Amino acid sequence: MSLLLIVLSPLCFFAFKWLQTHYLKHSLCNPILLSIAVISVILVWGDIPYTEFATINTPYFWLLDSAIVALAIPLYKESRTIKQHTWRYILCSATGVLVSSIIAMLVAYLLGANEQLIASLAPNAVTTPIAIEVSNQLNGISALSAVIVICVGIFGAVFGLPLLKLFGVTHIPSQGLALGAACHAVGTARAIEVDERMGAFASVSLVLSAILTPLIIPVIYTLIDLILLN
Repeated sequence: MSLLLIVLSPLCFFAFKWLQTHYLKHSLCNPILLSIAVISVILVWGDIPYTEFATINTPYFWLLDSAIVALAIPLYKESRTIKQHTWRYILCSATGVLVSSIIAMLVAYLLGANEQLIASLAPNAVTTPIAIEVSNQLNGISALSAVIVICVGIFGAVFGLPLLKLFGVTHIPSQGLALGAACHAVGTARAIEVDERMGAFASVSLVLSAILTPLIIPVIYTLIDLILLN
């Protein structure tokens, strides 16, 4: 059983990736989305606790570090352009973090969510490990924050580019910055698939968001807490 559980994730992902490449070319046929659906069904059907599945698959979490480091390759190739507009990219990323967090918290408040749920929604536009840490800092539910981040990332990977094109955003660096800021690692991976330059700028936004989120979100949450929640 342990062997099956440890090969299940890569088996599902690469199978759906192959199907997407050769047959299922629609953006809705995202390998991550389909893999999550299939694995969830298998865990429920087999009555397998998620904690057991997560423990067995711990080695894959170690590989995330290598995957993040690999993002430096397209980043390096566009380093000259990035150096020329560093402050613009910082401003774009900070705006993305602020807007996504404030909108999520305000919508949750208007729908009657409690303080803990609002705190869990605050770090929704950053990669999962940082979202978990920020959520814990705000006394949110870290597991819920992780799920929200994954859902946001998948939604952005599927619908991000079509929505950007719908609103007339066709500039490659702008598309990359938007995907990296709003959809973090999953959006960045999608950007790299589409265009290497887009992936480079998505990487910039991903890294900047990861740096800015722990600095900005606690302040914004505290202000909203003082104004609305107390």
